[in-house]
Amino acid sequence: MTTSPIFTRAIRTASFAAAALVLGLQSIPTGVLAQEAPVRQGQTALPGQDRTATRIILVEWRIKKGREDEFLDYWSTRATIEDRTGLVGEFLSRVEDQNQFPWMVWNLDPAWTTFVNVGVWRNGADFQQQIGRFIDNSRPPLAFEADRRRRVLVAPERWRIGATPLISSDHPGVR
Repeated sequence: MTTSPIFTRAIRTASFAAAALVLGLQSIPTGVLAQEAPVRQGQTALPGQDRTATRIILVEWRIKKGREDEFLDYWSTRATIEDRTGLVGEFLSRVEDQNQFPWMVWNLDPAWTTFVNVGVWRNGADFQQQIGRFIDNSRPPLAFEADRRRRVLVAPERWRIGATPLISSDHPGVR
């Protein structure tokens, strides 16, 4: 699979923002990252409340050029979530073309293709139970990874809910 220089630059640009967020949060002392918003376990925000138990996981995947299809197959069929009761939604994304969206300002490394995964969970405990407890940062990157993936779990401080619903079914290739 060949990638145009424009597409490659767009991917680099979009992934930089996710990477910057991850790197910026990695420089914060561990105690700060471990803070939880003051909300009871399993509680969701009701109209007028200013806290939520919802947690968002961001993962930056750095994939070797030419191995993108192998990665997409892995993510879709092997990196599955057995119990989705606490999962609100998960979106593995490519970066759009910067020529079409010139306001994008992320710089991405041209040595790899970057994908950004955004998972929205009912609460941190659900993510920890279904995914987090299996994460072993000492394992080497998988064969298709150009470098280690980076991840961060964030707690929403403010939010907006639109009138358009999220996608209501899985992508056909995802288990």
